[in-house]
Amino acid sequence: MIKFSRAGWNNVIIFAVLGFILLINATHDNVFSSKPSSEEILHENTILGPNAVVLTMTINQQIKIERIGKTWRAIPANISGQALEQMMMAWQQTIGSDIEAPADIDEQLALIVSVELAGQELPFVLSIHATTDQLLIFRHQSKQWLSLPMQLYNQLLPIQVFG
Repeated sequence: MIKFSRAGWNNVIIFAVLGFILLINATHDNVFSSKPSSEEILHENTILGPNAVVLTMTINQQIKIERIGKTWRAIPANISGQALEQMMMAWQQTIGSDIEAPADIDEQLALIVSVELAGQELPFVLSIHATTDQLLIFRHQSKQWLSLPMQLYNQLLPIQVFG
């Protein structure tokens, strides 16, 4: 074993701690960087955005769905339980493809969905247009169009919601 005086051992401990701090700082940028990971890039085109926490959702100013703790409540109560849970999960996880603005869309036929998200002052407003082969969603805040397969319409807006 190496023989050091008490002051020598104190210096060894100080330099070891400094080395450890430098090691943490060097790896900090790699671990906690603001660059999006490949998983975050994949979720950038989710309907509501990455990591969105829905508080309330209003469909055509007729149906309101609100978060109650970890569950959901619809007013009027046409849908509830697991069906409502699956619907809200679909809204948070469904990924669409960016497209250019379609020319032949009639805004008066759109279904307007207003979503209040945690941490945002203004509601997130979407227009939903159903065509014969795809579902088009227009994000009003970012002026962005998303295209989804038509099969997702029944997951996002089950028939029970309007029943």
